[in-house]
Amino acid sequence: MRDEKIASIYEGTSGIQALDLVGRELPRKNGASFMALLGEMGKTVKRYKGVDDLADLADHVQDAANTLGEMGLFFAQTAGEGNFLLPISNAYPFLMMMGKVVAGWLLLWQAGVANEKLDGLVKEKGVDRSDKSAWNKFVKESKDGAFYAGKIFSARYFIKNVLPEVEAAAKAMKSEDISVMEIAEESFAS
Repeated sequence: MRDEKIASIYEGTSGIQALDLVGRELPRKNGASFMALLGEMGKTVKRYKGVDDLADLADHVQDAANTLGEMGLFFAQTAGEGNFLLPISNAYPFLMMMGKVVAGWLLLWQAGVANEKLDGLVKEKGVDRSDKSAWNKFVKESKDGAFYAGKIFSARYFIKNVLPEVEAAAKAMKSEDISVMEIAEESFAS
């Protein structure tokens, strides 16, 4: 039990960070910092939207960034109407949402850099990326090629399999359910 104590410390720290994000960081400078972050994401998406191997990933990252932006505005609107309990009770899910979107954005960026490096390597080696046999041989024989290909596949996995969780979290937050804040203290007694 002594060794398990750290779990409650981690959880408390996440909760405090979430409350700080929603209560202090999002509204800072009337949301200008948050909007600037979304703008940086948009620049990365725009850069890789025209790249065949990354266009679908860029679309997914943009959708997730849009959802994050909508939720930030939703929280600002509800807080402006005096409903502070909604953003507060959803602070932790919002923190997790923001983490996933930022991770997806950075992974797209890494995949874009890796794709550019791979283009240079395959051009140098005369490998046709559409020829599966030649591609597989290249990846097995080229340490750098394998590394860059791994960056792209890692980004693809996260963006296709983890990033969609953002939509589900947004749906839950938009339900405006604050039952977690309404439960009576006596309901916790045994």
